[in-house]
Amino acid sequence: MRLLPVISTALLAACSARDDIPAPLIASIVPDHATPGSIVTVDGSYFCQDPSPNPDDPTCAIAGTVQFGTVPGTPTTWADDAIMVEVPQQSGMVTVTVTAVGRTSNGVAFTVQ
Repeated sequence: MRLLPVISTALLAACSARDDIPAPLIASIVPDHATPGSIVTVDGSYFCQDPSPNPDDPTCAIAGTVQFGTVPGTPTTWADDAIMVEVPQQSGMVTVTVTAVGRTSNGVAFTVQ
């Protein structure tokens, strides 16, 4: 009788290609206030969540969302260190977050005028 090695499902679930990449991190939003329909830049890092980014092309597939409170913005460009996004229809102070490949960033205050 031949015994086959057993691989624990828990071990497989614990390791992925993105384990060594931190969650997305927002450093700033420029400008820090805007009207709906305006384009703002979310600056930060790890927005692509790609373990091997191409240094010749900093953009990545839009694989996530930019939330202005509970309302998603519309990204126009998405790179590992910056996202240009259209401010959605709403008003007041909101918290902006970036979610990429299921991982959510810190929140940054933003005013929709």
